[in-house]
Amino acid sequence: MWTEKYRPASLEEMVGNEEARAKLLLWLKKWKQGGKAALLVGPPGTGKTTTVHLAAAEMGLELVELNASDSRTKDRLSKKVGEAMASTSLFGGRSLIFLDEVDGLAGRSDYGAIDFIKDAVRRSESPVVMAANDPESGEVKKLGSATSRIEFRKPDLTDVEERLADIGRKEGLHASPGEISEVAKAANGDLRAAVNFLQSGIPARKDEELTASESVNAFFDATDEKAALRALRAYPGQPREKLRDIFTAVTRSRVHEERKADALEALSRADVVMGRIMRGKDWRLLRYLDPMLASGLWKALGDGGARYTVDAVPWSLQVRIWNDARKLKDIAGLAGKKVGTSQKGFLAEDMPFLLLLCADGGFRESFVDALGLEENYDVFLAKEAGRAGRAGRR
Repeated sequence: MWTEKYRPASLEEMVGNEEARAKLLLWLKKWKQGGKAALLVGPPGTGKTTTVHLAAAEMGLELVELNASDSRTKDRLSKKVGEAMASTSLFGGRSLIFLDEVDGLAGRSDYGAIDFIKDAVRRSESPVVMAANDPESGEVKKLGSATSRIEFRKPDLTDVEERLADIGRKEGLHASPGEISEVAKAANGDLRAAVNFLQSGIPARKDEELTASESVNAFFDATDEKAALRALRAYPGQPREKLRDIFTAVTRSRVHEERKADALEALSRADVVMGRIMRGKDWRLLRYLDPMLASGLWKALGDGGARYTVDAVPWSLQVRIWNDARKLKDIAGLAGKKVGTSQKGFLAEDMPFLLLLCADGGFRESFVDALGLEENYDVFLAKEAGRAGRAGRR
């Protein structure tokens, strides 16, 4: 991966956010036990994690990296985070504790996670740095009194273009300034995404205005393959989610079974390619995914008859989502990360089948334990499994 190959080796090599990087270094130099944690907030791909790694190296600190979203309750945080904050490095020196994705604690503050972090920061024998993508999340706001906030912003377009041009020259790419500019614009300030786009050859816009349903339906409504390809490249989510949404539309469409079979065969071939990409991490193959769909799938089902809506679920799960939104979304978010899909995708496609599986007590117990959920989630899933089973028999 070029993102790893060309990861900056020093803070001076980084693109953008010079002021934020300087603030973090100054904070580290002035930190004293009992002081606040540094909280880095800003969009993905703006260099928060890289800055922490390089700052630790520059200051001679041993980096201890933890993920808040993997330790959601007070008990789990106490075990994983508390020990790190109360210890020094193996060689007796100071450590730098890096707690990433603190906005991933959503829905868990009632179990004492936020209060525990704030107390642990005050007691920590090493400086603590936290990072979050969403500066407006409730968890980030609750951490405010225990943190010194440092804002990371999207780098200037010209800086991204210069970085991409440099990488292109080193890799022997023959890309024009205009092509480099298009890739930089497509990433919308996410340098990591820009480098991935450059390597894979995908010019799709990261912040296209089309929603998932608009993109998929525009694909089915396209009058030719070029229009179908443009619609696919306007999809706002990840490739795996795109395949999932198209599959949803195809399987629920009321078209002739032969046409549906042809469409599913085309989707199957694309899914095989996606699987190879994921297993081998050969992201360059992504450039072939949309053309495959535009050619094979659009020919099979591109003259209408299939529609996609975000609320389409196998049964009336929407009522449950409204009534028990917090628990269902917690589960969907955690389980989605395990299987590589979004919270929305897991709710719409996987949750109904998960609830049926949770009718088995052994499976339910293992599932709850695997996600680190509280015991009351076991009771909740048992109740929902019963409702899902009754609904499925109607």
